[in-house]
Amino acid sequence: MKKYKIFGFIAFFLVLSVGLFSCLTDEKVENQEYGIINLTANKIIELPSDASHIVSKTLLPEGVVDVNLGEVRLAAEGVASEDIVVTLTTSKSAAMNPGQLLFPLDKVVVPSTLTIPKGQRSVPLVAKVNTGFLIPDPQYMSISIASVDKQGYIISGNYGNINVNFKLRHRYEGKYVLTGVMDHLPSIGAYVHISNFFAPDPYICRLETNDGESLIFFEEQGFNDYTYPMMTAAGGFSGWGSFCPIFYFDAQGNITKVENAYGQPASNTRSAKLDPSGVNKYDQATKSFQVSYWMAQPSVVPTPPSYRCHMVEKYTFLKNL
Repeated sequence: MKKYKIFGFIAFFLVLSVGLFSCLTDEKVENQEYGIINLTANKIIELPSDASHIVSKTLLPEGVVDVNLGEVRLAAEGVASEDIVVTLTTSKSAAMNPGQLLFPLDKVVVPSTLTIPKGQRSVPLVAKVNTGFLIPDPQYMSISIASVDKQGYIISGNYGNINVNFKLRHRYEGKYVLTGVMDHLPSIGAYVHISNFFAPDPYICRLETNDGESLIFFEEQGFNDYTYPMMTAAGGFSGWGSFCPIFYFDAQGNITKVENAYGQPASNTRSAKLDPSGVNKYDQATKSFQVSYWMAQPSVVPTPPSYRCHMVEKYTFLKNL
């Protein structure tokens, strides 16, 4: 009987030892992702970012410009006790998927070294970008911490690099106050324009860069996605599923067409079409534009041209995104 107890004790000890050893060799403990963190002993140099490790920048073509990409930071209990020189490298983005584009590395200048000054915790990371090489689709690059010139500092395992993408920003991108009228043609009054729901307060939306020629509508007051909103006759907040307008502009600010972001038509047969009888033009003086368009839906209105809603709207610029 005693022999079995001894064997059981030995087995328990072995399991416990393996468990303790695995904890001691856990990379997440070593990298201080969890466990007891000693910021005094292990002073970490990092490129802070969100969980995606991606920094996105949409820019206008203005030449060679300074672009703030964040900071190089000391993660420690106190501020830097000495000047810390951090060496950076750039390369093809480690997070790139097949088909994603690399921003020409000779068209962006990232400092080869940055110094976190004594008495500070961080230093801004500013790159010089030649915006003449921007395109509507995101172009990627990677920035990594290569080395630190002092002993006793650790390069973060989780935040040692960031992936940056640059994209052409449409000149009219921004937050806008939206006013207007929406007529539901099969039954006038059944659904009305969203600005009525928020009146007398303004209804604010975002117009984001779709590409160099167009803006896509983004609803941020309720859905927080690409859904075109409206108000029901009962006064409720609602929206048109699989319908979101994209507005196309020419070089003179004329709106040349409106399309549905979900397809022309989408799976529910909804599409968008410009009403040429409207104003349909951006006004530089007031930083606003007017637009008239239809939402067609043959599955509900089978008789051509199958217009279900008619919108006459004004978007007045509020601020940059």
